[in-house]
Amino acid sequence: MLQFNITLKKIDMEQGIGYKNRLCIAIFLLSFALIFNLKSFSQDYPFTLPNTITASLNVDTDSTEPFNNKLIGYNIQGFDTQLQKDFINLVDPVTIRFPHGVWANFYKWQTDGYQDDAYDNRDHEEALQTFVCCITGDIDGIAELNTQKKNRTGGDGYDMMWTYSINFDDGASSVARAQKDIGLGLEVKAIELGNEHFWKGQRSLRTETPEMYLAAASEVSSALKTEFPDIKLSLPLSWRRTHESYNNKIKGDGNFFDAISLHKYFKKDPLALGSNSAYSDLLTAKLELEEDTNWVRSFAPDKPIWLTEWGISSGENLHAAACLGIADVYLFLAENKDVYERANWFIFNRVANSMVVVGSNREPIYPLQKKGNLLVYEVIQDVFRDATMMDGTVTSSAQLTVSRGSVNAVNARATTNEFGETKVVAVNLTDKPVTFELKFDDVVYSRSFKHEALIFDNLGEVAPIDYFSDPLQLVKEGTGTITLPPLSVSKISGVYFDESIHLIAGTIEAEDYKDGGEGVGFSDTTTDNTLSPGVDTEGADVGTDSGITFVGDTQNGEWLKYDVNVLNADDYDFEFVYASATAGALVSIEIDDVVVFDSFSLPQTASATDFQTTTKLTVPLTKGLHELKLNVQNGGFNLDRMNITAVPILEAPMFVTPNDLDNIEPGNAIEVEASTTSAPENIASIELFINDVLVRSITSAPYTWGYSGQNDALLENIDEGTYNLKLVLTDDRGRTKESTIIVTSTDYPTRPFSGTAHIVPGVIQVEDYDLGGQGFAFNDSSSGNSGGVYRTAIGEDVDIIASGTGFAVSSLSGNEYLRYTINVTQAGRYEMLVNYRTFSSTSKPFAAYLLPKDLSSSELLFSAPNGSTTDGIRKITEGGVFQDYTSDEFDLQSGLWILELKIPSGGAGPSYDYVTLNRIGSLSVDEFALQNEFKVYPVPSSDGIFHLSISKTWEVYSLLGRKISNGKGKMIDISKYSKGIYILKTYEGTVERLVYD
Repeated sequence: MLQFNITLKKIDMEQGIGYKNRLCIAIFLLSFALIFNLKSFSQDYPFTLPNTITASLNVDTDSTEPFNNKLIGYNIQGFDTQLQKDFINLVDPVTIRFPHGVWANFYKWQTDGYQDDAYDNRDHEEALQTFVCCITGDIDGIAELNTQKKNRTGGDGYDMMWTYSINFDDGASSVARAQKDIGLGLEVKAIELGNEHFWKGQRSLRTETPEMYLAAASEVSSALKTEFPDIKLSLPLSWRRTHESYNNKIKGDGNFFDAISLHKYFKKDPLALGSNSAYSDLLTAKLELEEDTNWVRSFAPDKPIWLTEWGISSGENLHAAACLGIADVYLFLAENKDVYERANWFIFNRVANSMVVVGSNREPIYPLQKKGNLLVYEVIQDVFRDATMMDGTVTSSAQLTVSRGSVNAVNARATTNEFGETKVVAVNLTDKPVTFELKFDDVVYSRSFKHEALIFDNLGEVAPIDYFSDPLQLVKEGTGTITLPPLSVSKISGVYFDESIHLIAGTIEAEDYKDGGEGVGFSDTTTDNTLSPGVDTEGADVGTDSGITFVGDTQNGEWLKYDVNVLNADDYDFEFVYASATAGALVSIEIDDVVVFDSFSLPQTASATDFQTTTKLTVPLTKGLHELKLNVQNGGFNLDRMNITAVPILEAPMFVTPNDLDNIEPGNAIEVEASTTSAPENIASIELFINDVLVRSITSAPYTWGYSGQNDALLENIDEGTYNLKLVLTDDRGRTKESTIIVTSTDYPTRPFSGTAHIVPGVIQVEDYDLGGQGFAFNDSSSGNSGGVYRTAIGEDVDIIASGTGFAVSSLSGNEYLRYTINVTQAGRYEMLVNYRTFSSTSKPFAAYLLPKDLSSSELLFSAPNGSTTDGIRKITEGGVFQDYTSDEFDLQSGLWILELKIPSGGAGPSYDYVTLNRIGSLSVDEFALQNEFKVYPVPSSDGIFHLSISKTWEVYSLLGRKISNGKGKMIDISKYSKGIYILKTYEGTVERLVYD
């Protein structure tokens, strides 16, 4: 669930309110809130609504059309560096608009640069000179990305939305530009005739007046249409009523353009307008869009709208009210597909309305974080992109009413994808839970579904979250009533409304063959139902016995067909429930006229009504809609049903001990313990190999090797060296899965604190320095841990306190150091982010070194400055707040190393929480996904039970540093402890807060 943070904005002394006054106000407000025990959103919600609200969506399954993906486009920028290109490939935009914004009017396609003339461009003049001097458009980068997309998908490249320069290009030049772009492999089908020429600062000498622009744009249009008859051109018009005369002049006779480009932004700042006014406008933003769209279309009534720039914002910080308004506008665009042909959010990865967090350089900050508008967009994209949209009617018992009109308090749309799955997005704009009824063709949906929702606590600020995390909260999975949470964007998936289509996995009753009669749903050698003659004359032989309905009197060559939807590509078991009084019954199964198994025997049973089961194992099926055909190859049996179940996923066995890259002292034994998620009855064996030599095969738990008395000679009394350990699990179907780790045997002076080296790139908690003691793993000038938490054994002299993300190292003095075994998985250029806290306004020195495992040499990686007031480890905001210092770049080679963090002379004072080593200049999707796949949920937990997305070896600490629990697996149970905040640490160094509330 997204959290809302209420922040008292700092008011400078010269504004008239001092610190004491602000403190008194804060105390008063807090006391007021505590006395009346009101939730914040109840004060902020701007509409008065009934306590009970209902809504419904009635879907017309016969009225469908492919969804127009161009309605969920966004402007995106940065096509030059490899990092920028990796980012584009990661987010996979629907549309690339190029160029965009004011600078499109000054783009010089011949050089991929920019141009200017003597015209006074007013407030753009200074920036324009920079563009002319030093900026390129990076069209070659776009072409490269487009080729990559074609190769990746085997289909089309990007939908390209072009903005041509009417300021400088005549008809012949525009045609030449289009030919060049096509030659680069780019699609040229949609072009805007310039950008916002209604602003005088965006014109040139060639387009100085509306009349001059009309002449220039008409000439460009004529040339382009002559050369490319199917090309579509749009005319930028202004929605501002003060530009009415301009719009009338530039539209001409309306014949030279095909669409209207509209740029519409909604900025409603609660701090400037007051929350009630701003929030009501944001929640009903589509009314303003509709009003301005209708006004603009009055100049060219038959022309569709290209909304090539739009955005909804709530001032400096994004508020949930804006997010909900965004969702409702997306549904509005989908509902009005005949009016809107294109819509591009402005802009995905730059400052204005960005969907990711960007820095002062206008580039995304890494690790990536997504903002609330992107959370909404991801839901919309998941439901609509590449789907088929179904028309529907929404009813809502409540409306939100403002001066412009009213909107439904709840809005919803449904789509179906290529796999036959229906998804619904429903937006609840109210602060009340809403009972939501989903219908298909007037029939209430009663089958199963999965309901997830993006839920906002209130209408206030929404903090960014990790890019790869999933913000959706599971509301319900199963059947029954759908309740939309207050202030939410819901995704209802797993909806399969056509009950004539059988779901796989699932049960198919033999008599439920598809409609259509002989030759369509079945083929039978008799024209009448021989098991109920004269009663059922359809022809398929359907009978009943002891409450069982079956298809019987089966003859060679007969068949039955079923429409099915395979929900997941997987292996499946086909269990036949049948009876056969005679021997030799055989069947085959086809999927879409392709035989998937043949001549499968149904063994003889005691009688024609003695129903038994037999199973065909491990049949691979592809996901989606199919036709399943059962052929009677040798008849004489009665078929009750087919139970089709997914084969259990075979997961690789796991090493409980040792961990990857553990070090075993020479002369000792390697003790191995394995675990598996497979059911014991499905395991044939688990084998352990060392350097590809079999140690021993085990057929039942416990799965251990190398322990005392087990006589595993290959694991005993090991020599120095490197050992590859491999576990191979074989199940009762003959399938295998394996996992591999590496252990070493050395007498190096230090070893990892957790037993496993810290992975780089990644995060290292400063308190997790190596084992090895004074002079080897650390150097500390005082004995004992003065902080008294976390590592308190005799000989642990590093001072650790409860602070930061859990623990921090403090009381460091000159020439002290800490050392860490690291595993550099990717060689390359790196930077280190040092997370620290200090009260000093002048910087404290800090250095990092790289050493080999035997500590025989040392190489300086970087040194943070000493005594600087502008750089280094110094107080930036407040002394009690942890903040980051970014080091100079340095090179790392792959492999095992020792990282030394050293406090030079004069460096006493700061506390250090963690360091992050980031590889520079690359954004691998797989790399970032691996770094961010680990999740803890739910947080907070009401019962003290937490789940992990992947199995981990973990420890849980109290805030005072006392370890209260440890284990390995995917579940943590601290229910027996008191409610509060705890610290979770994994052996890989990941630290998370557990909130038990």
